[in-house]
Amino acid sequence: MNNLPKNPRIIFLNQMTGPLFRELAEDISKQWTPSLLITGHPDTLKAPRIDSLRIVAAPTYQHKSNIGRIISWLRYCFCALFRCWRQPRSALLFLVSNPPILGIVGYLCKRLRKQRYVFLVHDIYPDALTNFGVLKKTGLIARLWERMNRLVYENAEVVFTIGNKMAETLGQKFDYSKTLPGEVVVIPNWADTDWIRPISKEKNEFAKRYGQVGKITVMYSGKLGQTHDIETIVGAAKTLKEDEFIGFMIIGEGPKWKLVRVAKDRDALDNLVVLEFQSEDVLPFSLSTADISVVTLDKGCEGLSVPSKTYYAMAAGAALIGLCDGDSEVAHMIYEHNCGIVVAPGDVEAMVSAISALARDESKLNGFRANSRSAAEKFYSRRNTSRYLEAMREVGIF
Repeated sequence: MNNLPKNPRIIFLNQMTGPLFRELAEDISKQWTPSLLITGHPDTLKAPRIDSLRIVAAPTYQHKSNIGRIISWLRYCFCALFRCWRQPRSALLFLVSNPPILGIVGYLCKRLRKQRYVFLVHDIYPDALTNFGVLKKTGLIARLWERMNRLVYENAEVVFTIGNKMAETLGQKFDYSKTLPGEVVVIPNWADTDWIRPISKEKNEFAKRYGQVGKITVMYSGKLGQTHDIETIVGAAKTLKEDEFIGFMIIGEGPKWKLVRVAKDRDALDNLVVLEFQSEDVLPFSLSTADISVVTLDKGCEGLSVPSKTYYAMAAGAALIGLCDGDSEVAHMIYEHNCGIVVAPGDVEAMVSAISALARDESKLNGFRANSRSAAEKFYSRRNTSRYLEAMREVGIF
């Protein structure tokens, strides 16, 4: 405990703090010093430190089995509660829905210590499980979880989320008039557009290493989860495997990683490069290798999530193919910024048509790519972190 700051003014809780949330914690900490971040993310624990923000280790997220996932959630929550209890109750808690049961830590601190907290919802649970049959919507676990969420939201000073459709969904789950703003506050996610930016393939060692120079590269980079439509991407790669001008890259980990590896070997997909997650220092080069970046959001996820990979792909200057429902947050972003094409999940033929059309129309592809980068700079840059401070100032927290 010797590395903890004395009397932190704000404590950030997020089990898997990737670059995006670390940037938020760093930027807020510069205005709200000293600050503390409790996380289990290995890259964040190794990241360069700034004086205003202390980062301390907590149990990391385990994704290899459902039991392991739940145990890691509980371990992190107990660790977070213990560490928060050792700090002054005057410190504001800034909680994120990662793990999705973390809100109970804020609620307990509020009820037992009169400690204030704000809550940022990145993914809406248990809906993300009930909509796909993992839990029964009317089952005891789901009903108790919903009841707990209502208590967590209504006892928060502010409830933040990252998209308008998510705010609509949340607004049906609790009485938001009990929060200080009297509404769910929407602040879109972002990417650091100075760190993630377009890099020509001729100057990109990652693109050179994996044979993507001179090709139109279609990339999926992110979690290969059960609710991600990886099969349509693999199906498109199989259909287009004789086209030497188009290359596919799938980068990530998760339950469907093995599916991709099996398909590559079984169907002799020499046009498909399959890699595990890349370290943070590689991200600017891996993401900028994509001419076309695929973002998946399965039917049933509308209003529950906005994949953060969307903002990183836009910052890298990639055209987007949204494998998603036409009324989803991702689809609306693509339409609004004219930066890609929306394809219905599971429609391999439409996916192939979209890729082929962009690969053969350089002007259209480059227009989408330019629009992606422009939107990232104007609407989804790191400047969005200041909007959290502004929102908390408006209600008298900061």
